[in-house]
Amino acid sequence: MGAECCNKDCLKPSVIGYGVVAWLSSGAALGVGIWMLVEKSTYSALLASLFYPVTIYILIAAGTFGFIFAVFGCAGAMTDSRCMLALFWITSFVVFAALGSTGFLALYYHDNVLRKDINIRQAINESETNGLKDVINMLQAEFQCCGERGNSDWHQLTIPASCCPEDPSGPCVFSTTYDKGCEESLEKWVRENVFRAGWIALGLSLVQVLGLILTCCQYKALHDWNKKVD
Repeated sequence: MGAECCNKDCLKPSVIGYGVVAWLSSGAALGVGIWMLVEKSTYSALLASLFYPVTIYILIAAGTFGFIFAVFGCAGAMTDSRCMLALFWITSFVVFAALGSTGFLALYYHDNVLRKDINIRQAINESETNGLKDVINMLQAEFQCCGERGNSDWHQLTIPASCCPEDPSGPCVFSTTYDKGCEESLEKWVRENVFRAGWIALGLSLVQVLGLILTCCQYKALHDWNKKVD
């Protein structure tokens, strides 16, 4: 029974089924990556490193790559093409490596690097020349905070209206600003998104492991069958 279930005809439905799963999971990675790029990258310019946006781009690239080449897994299994199966295995491995490494690095960044990466104070000091004034105002208004660790970060600059409630009793001055700084709010925002991206990447990389095993088995079964025919 075990030998019978390792032949090419027995494995074919599993490989085709996995190809569909790989296509869907890659589409999910692509969708999540695009969603994070559009909706969750607003404040990435306030981070010292490019790790956060790079994580998003890797999700998009791996999702696109897997989404396109999943077709080769289904086609290779249906047509008994070892060439297509080999190509599918290679692309599945590339996607697995990209998603797995991204997932682990995202979780490492989440726990060990994030606080050092927040760079609001420098962005404020250079806000007249770095084009980040709107991003800083958006951050302060959304999280009801002021500066990186408090309004003192604005002491040599004109304090913006975003540092104060929408309807202050008078002009926005140091005595009427929000009490808290934005560092903790930004850290929480990035932490949540990096954590989400990391676990999604790891989860989708585990899906690739099943495909690597099934494709390898199907390739070997086809190789053995061709030897018998010859």
